[in-house]
This record gives sequence, C-alpha cells and structure tokens, in this order.
Amino acid sequence: MKTAHLALPAKHELVQAGEVGGALYTLYEGWAFRYKKLPAGGRQILDLVLPGEIIGLSSALLGTVRHSVQTLTPASVCVMTGVPLVELLRGNLDLAFDLLRWRVEEEHRADVRLALLGRCKPLQRIGYLMLELFDRLNRLELADGTMCPFPLQRQHLADATGLSMIHLNRTLSRLRGDRLATIEDKMLIILDRARLAELSGYRSEPLTMPRMLL
Repeated sequence: MKTAHLALPAKHELVQAGEVGGALYTLYEGWAFRYKKLPAGGRQILDLVLPGEIIGLSSALLGTVRHSVQTLTPASVCVMTGVPLVELLRGNLDLAFDLLRWRVEEEHRADVRLALLGRCKPLQRIGYLMLELFDRLNRLELADGTMCPFPLQRQHLADATGLSMIHLNRTLSRLRGDRLATIEDKMLIILDRARLAELSGYRSEPLTMPRMLL
C-alpha cells in the first residue's frame, strides 16, 4: 500500500476535520495528536499518536474525518494509498484482527479519558495520563526503567486533561513535591509508580509487544 514517505516538522497539520478522501498514514517516527477544535477557539486533545499507529482510518473507511491530527514533534509518516484498505483486509485476516484490536484499545482509552474528564480531580487526570503514556511507550521499547520521552508542553497537557493552566501548574508541583512524578528536559520520570497508580486509579495492562499494523 505504501506510496510515499514524508518527513514533517512539528505543528504540521496532517489531517483536518471535514476533509474528504484523505490518505491513510502510519506514524513511522515521532509523536502526533488527534484533536477537535472547540467553538470558543480552544481545542480538546482526544488522543496521542505514537510510532506504528494509524492516522486517517476514518477517511479510508468512511470517506471523511471529523477530527484533526497535528504532529507534536518532527515526524515521518508512511503514506498508504496504493491499495484500497477494504480490499487489503479481505485478503488478510491477521491484519484485520490486528486493526480491530488496535481500534478497541483506542476506544478503551477514549472511554477512560471521558470518565476522567467528567468525574476525576486534576491529580487523577494528570497521573493517569502519565502512567498510560509510559506503559504505551514501554510496549514499544521506548521507555527506560522509570523514564520515558515526554515532549508534551504544558498547553498540550491542559488541552488533553481539560485543566486551566493554574490547576495544571498546581498539580504538576504537587506531583513533584510529593515525589510521585516529574517532567525534566522533555522526559517523564515516575518516582513512585505504586502511589501514583493508587491515587489516579490506574491499572496497568499485561505487557505485550504490539505488531506494527502496516
């Protein structure tokens, strides 16, 4: 299916909500995020996209997309337009199953994030996001002990957790002061995973190595 390989800068709009007939991509290197623009001009980050994950599945299956995707860091993507996705899935049941499993995992993250936004306190929202990202990166062998890359700026964290900058800064200070977790030089350091998981209500999934989808 691959027809091109693109190198993109940070803050590049790869997908825009409402576009019709967009391409299907896999993120080869770097980070991106899915988001929706809000009527008042802000944005809600829906999910973070990590290496090996698909971008543009809605366009490939439904013909249009309702969210936007922007690169968080410099990134490279594989462009998949050589074969229609439905045709490819008909002849490859393993790929169809992997794609379905990935989509169910994405839905699970969305369900949890909705519950956090609606019912949980700032520390729970931030702590859960930290541990969830750490474990996703660990599955990709991109974490090291208690540390992992964390290129999100404070505005990204606020947009992902629905917090004002005041509440966000206060929560990050508490996490650091209570020696639960800290962010230094674009790295996340988990200082006390057990306590952070207890306070945020996070439960880790069994460590399995995901297959690259495409």
